Amino acid sequence: VATKIHNERSVGDDERVSLPDVPADQSGWWVKKNSVAKAGEIWSEYCSVRPWLAPTPGGEVSLFMIRNREMIVDAAVAAASLGDCFDDKNTADEALREVIQVLLEWDVYFDQSSEEETAQPLSESGLRMALFAAEEMIQVPRDLGMIPVGVLWEVIRSCDEI
Repeated sequence: VATKIHNERSVGDDERVSLPDVPADQSGWWVKKNSVAKAGEIWSEYCSVRPWLAPTPGGEVSLFMIRNREMIVDAAVAAASLGDCFDDKNTADEALREVIQVLLEWDVYFDQSSEEETAQPLSESGLRMALFAAEEMIQVPRDLGMIPVGVLWEVIRSCDEI
């Protein structure tokens, strides 16, 4: 995507770039190389000297969503005119609150040491809100870093696996 945007903005052919496609089995390399538990360790070390950050990556995404709640809810309702998301603010707000709750408890759902199956962490409307926020409302690295957004995508992926 970044290459496509760069090439659209380039003035001449000498500025255009091309990258080989990443094979499907190699996509998500960071997550495969660094498990969710490892990401939690990295985040703990990173936020230990940054007291303004949440103590967990899921908490950091939750803080972003809480701070931008009205913007996210309004955008989700506006997108409903396209048939994508929510009919009214109350439904969108309820779904956003559900996503925030799951993100605050992300280590419960993604504890690598637990062998218990966990229930689906999001309802259908919660999943739609999580997808909407991840795809339309959060820009990496402008809004949030890769580790916190990775937790949001782990929540979304866990819903697809069940």
